[in-house]
Amino acid sequence: MLYRKLIHYSIFIILSQLFNIIIVYGQEYIPGSRIKHTAVFVKPELKIYYIGGNNPDNLKQNPESDIFYLDIINTTKNFFSSWVNLKSQGVKLPHTFSHTANIGGANQDSVYIIGGAHWNENNTNFLYRFDTKTNELSVPVIEGKAPQSRIEMNSVSNEGKIYIFGGRTYTLNESVSIYVNQFDILDTINLNWQVGSLVNSPVALSGYTATLVNGIIYYIGGRSQQYVFSPMTEIFTYDIIGNKWSLKKATTADIETMPGSRTGHSAVSFDGKIFVYGGSYFNGDTSYDMPAKKTFVMLDTVNLVWSIPPLNDTNVPELAYHTATLLADTSAMILTFGNLMSVPIKSDNLIYLFYLDDPNFRWYKITPPPILLPKPSDTSSTPTSTETSSPDKLVIVSVSVGLMKMDKEIYLSPST
Repeated sequence: MLYRKLIHYSIFIILSQLFNIIIVYGQEYIPGSRIKHTAVFVKPELKIYYIGGNNPDNLKQNPESDIFYLDIINTTKNFFSSWVNLKSQGVKLPHTFSHTANIGGANQDSVYIIGGAHWNENNTNFLYRFDTKTNELSVPVIEGKAPQSRIEMNSVSNEGKIYIFGGRTYTLNESVSIYVNQFDILDTINLNWQVGSLVNSPVALSGYTATLVNGIIYYIGGRSQQYVFSPMTEIFTYDIIGNKWSLKKATTADIETMPGSRTGHSAVSFDGKIFVYGGSYFNGDTSYDMPAKKTFVMLDTVNLVWSIPPLNDTNVPELAYHTATLLADTSAMILTFGNLMSVPIKSDNLIYLFYLDDPNFRWYKITPPPILLPKPSDTSSTPTSTETSSPDKLVIVSVSVGLMKMDKEIYLSPST
């Protein structure tokens, strides 16, 4: 236990000291606030790709979507690198929001961008493939009948197939949405559309989360109509191998810990549990969206019991329409962007880091956004002549090397 605490503390020290000492030296791109975007972690590349979304603070929408990534240098120590703007490198994605995106391809190195809404209604394409090896965006040819485009879907990727349920129709000039009862499967290896079973599925659902745990997809929250929210006591599951839907009842040891209904939340799976974060709630009587009851909650998938993680600091940000990403092979959950559900609602471009294996669930606000951090060398920690040619880069290298040595000493001495 002490070993883990020391590792977490050393990671936080590295990040906080870098952010306190260096004011974005060498940083050329800092993404702005956004909501209703997607985040896809590509494990072979060790990058989180952020795609699309809207900036609620800027009514003048760009005809092209932002597409950028955050480089993860080392998933064990959680070193971050700079943001990399792919839009400036010629990746032209039409403005897209409220879509879904997930990993696919034989080598799990392509991102499929599916559905969503476009500001340019002349754009009739709602499926793109982004090759993370070549940074090429294309419109793939998919066999079978393409499903109707819709928004507020979520998806799960498993063995080359992307499972997409529900959502609702949307056009800029349409005042009424149709909530969809549809289950589509995109085979990204054989490039064809398949239709999934709807027996015992939800009647309709949008704005939910879909989380894969041991071959089972858990559907949590969302809405089936404008003001009809799915209660958190009802958990629909889909067994991928058995091609079977089930409705499960979730409980709680204390009625006060039962989370409230929500949409625009996030969820990740770690150690057999699903961690749900944030979201919003509203009805016909509310003049604005409210934060969901109980911001950070945990569902044990073994007994389907909700609980509240014992946070060391309960003053967590109330976010909605953000993204949560679990770094592979770590317990680190990264929350990015979204709405801060204060009054009035304010958008956010900060990063929040949670450790899900920490008994106190420590979390950290990281600001400003990640900066340029040189990758550690396998052969030497001494800066090269290229790295020392700039005074700015020299400062970065000196600070990062010194902190890395401190981290290494703690890492090798867990008993201290």
